[in-house]
Amino acid sequence: MATAGLACYADPVSEGSQLAATLRDHASEILASWIVRFERSPLRFRRATKAATHTAQVASLVESLTEAAHGGIEGLTPGRPSTRELERSSAFLGSHFASEGATGYDVAALLLELRDVVAGMVSADAGKAMTQLFEWLTVVALDSFSASGMQSLREQNSDQLENGTPVVELLPKVPAVLLVGGPSSGVLDSLLARAWMLAVGTGAPCLVIDCAGLTAVGEKNLERAYPGFLEQAEGSALQVLLASARRPLREQIAALSQQSQISFQHFDRIDSAIAHALERAGHLLMRRT
Repeated sequence: MATAGLACYADPVSEGSQLAATLRDHASEILASWIVRFERSPLRFRRATKAATHTAQVASLVESLTEAAHGGIEGLTPGRPSTRELERSSAFLGSHFASEGATGYDVAALLLELRDVVAGMVSADAGKAMTQLFEWLTVVALDSFSASGMQSLREQNSDQLENGTPVVELLPKVPAVLLVGGPSSGVLDSLLARAWMLAVGTGAPCLVIDCAGLTAVGEKNLERAYPGFLEQAEGSALQVLLASARRPLREQIAALSQQSQISFQHFDRIDSAIAHALERAGHLLMRRT
């Protein structure tokens, strides 16, 4: 009984050792074959990247695959501890491709061509397991590629909103910030800080915050960012003039301002807010007769 149990234990160990040895002994051949297949892959359309750019990453994948293969076919099952390093490497690969302007087709070509190379060098059962594993790794890499692309887009949008949103002195001592789109709380923190510094620097009695261009997401983020602005303005005589804000936002900003003892007034139109700011700043307003 003990001998049979030992044999059952030794079989997968031996199988895994042989599989790992095959991959290790043919690592250079795998890499060379992958380079040729990747460059010729029909999955690639734009061919925005060269195989030479990713040989080190592919070599690392092969090394991680070799380590996973020590556990035999079972060790190549997606989600096992033995495949975690492969999954991490694939996720990093997807992010890297996104950062260099490559396409999802290039990501898929890299992994699927590598799959075909290694699957052709092992037994049928091991090849089937590797095929399933590489299909999973391709999904992981493409998910990371997509997530990185979306994050990059969000960062670009945030930069554009932060740099392009007008924080201006409309007339002497009449500063205003004209909010648009759906800026994040962090962007709004920066914009309101700039507006506060402009108001302080010009000695303005009022600050106009126009919300006509804000989306619903932008309004929610303004609610989150506004307390930070109030901390900066605490103890000052500045009056906040909120323009074109919808009722829920208006009521929330009014309540927060009251709690911080900051003077607040809302106007349905920005021109009315500006007229009030002009009057407070001592500008003479021409009235129609």
